[in-house]
Amino acid sequence: MAEPYDRWHKKRPESGEEKCRAHGKVPSREHGRGKRWLARWRDPDGQQQSESFERYEDARQHLTRMLGTVDDGTYIAPKKGDTLLKSIAEQWLTNQTFDNPRTYHQYESRVRNHVIGPLGDLKLRQVKPSTIQTWIKRRLQVLDETTVGLIFTHLSSILAMAVDDDLVPKNPCETGSVKRVKPRRSKKSAKNVPLSWEQTDDLRKQLPDRYQATVDCGRGLGMRQGEIFGFSPDDVDWSEDDKTVRICRQITHHRGTLVFAPPKGGTKDDPKDRYVPLDEDLATLLREHMREFPPVKVTLPWLEKDGELVTVCLMFTTRERKVLNKNYFNYLWKAALEAIGAIEAVNDKPTGKGRRWEPCRDKMMHALRHLFASEAINEGVDVYTLADLLGHEDPAFTLRRYVHRVTGAVEKARKAIGHRYRLAA
Repeated sequence: MAEPYDRWHKKRPESGEEKCRAHGKVPSREHGRGKRWLARWRDPDGQQQSESFERYEDARQHLTRMLGTVDDGTYIAPKKGDTLLKSIAEQWLTNQTFDNPRTYHQYESRVRNHVIGPLGDLKLRQVKPSTIQTWIKRRLQVLDETTVGLIFTHLSSILAMAVDDDLVPKNPCETGSVKRVKPRRSKKSAKNVPLSWEQTDDLRKQLPDRYQATVDCGRGLGMRQGEIFGFSPDDVDWSEDDKTVRICRQITHHRGTLVFAPPKGGTKDDPKDRYVPLDEDLATLLREHMREFPPVKVTLPWLEKDGELVTVCLMFTTRERKVLNKNYFNYLWKAALEAIGAIEAVNDKPTGKGRRWEPCRDKMMHALRHLFASEAINEGVDVYTLADLLGHEDPAFTLRRYVHRVTGAVEKARKAIGHRYRLAA
């Protein structure tokens, strides 16, 4: 069995040579310089390779490992592991292609801020399972579990590419210890709706007058926040008997610039437009809103920061006749949630000037979309139709993530079963 080589002492000293006091052996020319123990082995091509260690045991274990990988055909040269993680992450990003350019920007932002930022200067061989566990713990201090789970999949894919390129023998994200702490990319849905219809009635009153009808677009049409901000009266078929809203646009960001874009998941070739029926009472509310706050024409780039300029007549704008920005609107939303007792503030600063609230992700504007789905199911809409109205390709996802128990649902079930028994009597 091969043994580590002692660089500091002669293996075959001549008779009479003086020994060093520290080790009782005849010193070599390298005595006291660098790391003492040298692991030496031959790679599959017959070329001698080596690596130095401070301790004999470390050198012996490394040598055993290297010889074992040579024998079983899994050998990877240790020097390949000196590649910096950031260079592999950059290469991985370059290889990503999407129909929607904003998707690439989202990937790039997550990888640069949360992978390259904290881990990029590490060599691949330095990224251990313990490194990943510490990284997860620190990310969870600043991000929610779903987001960390998404970024974790990016990191795992980057390291999987390094394994495929024979830079490291295995992916540290795939070890048992890491899998036990790996964040889930989605949380189990709550049984009850995050905000009830009655709560949203109260919340609506707490918003500025010009934004109150946004609540109706969320709970009455199932719109996402960006879709509400990009909603135009020109998207509505106001026919007397068959009113319909075409949801074909959202306002979002691309590289720090507000842009118009197709609904979530939409591309230039497949925009993912959807059509939602418009109730007469809701149509009346929208007309009243437009009378008090006439729609405003706004021009933004389409899809990308440097995209073609598009002008749209928007239902909701600021007092300055500009598009709504989610950061500004979310402050108003949280203040309204606090006013109805749904959340509490964690400091005494004024709204918009540093006031902060307890975590309330499940009660933000997207909760209206959940309310729309739950009320629809409760009123007898089948899940396939509901999935179409929400823009979901998988009805099972709609049931799993968007449908909750609404107020009065249990009593409705009791009456339905009772009705069947009365018919049978």
